[in-house]
Amino acid sequence: MNATDSLLVPLVDAGNLNGLKHGLGSRYRFWRDENGVRHVFSVYPADAAPDYPDALAVVTRRTPAGAIAMWAGPAGEAARNAALRTRGDEIHIHVFGEEGAPTLRRLMDRGTVLSAPRSTGLPRCRHDRRHAA
Repeated sequence: MNATDSLLVPLVDAGNLNGLKHGLGSRYRFWRDENGVRHVFSVYPADAAPDYPDALAVVTRRTPAGAIAMWAGPAGEAARNAALRTRGDEIHIHVFGEEGAPTLRRLMDRGTVLSAPRSTGLPRCRHDRRHAA
């Protein structure tokens, strides 16, 4: 596993888009899906990501090694709320084209089930219940 692999979202940071003038490359980022296919995403601050009706949003946290995907689902309010919950730095958005990128579409369809687990304070198994106060 790489330093930028997520445990919850099957995407791997594949770097910035190179070759654009005037620093525009930092506005775009590649992510590799579970099949190794690269997809380009537009990068937005977590609180300023637009609402696109047919787009996958990936909430990311920046690390010295690169971006880590924290949540994936529909763009818009759900993504901005997920960024707040997971302390995400950016929201990366992939607008679906005619092909629809099936591996990315599955991530959007699963939506919030990919969010980071939170402790509920409940025991995790029967054994734990016996010892819960």
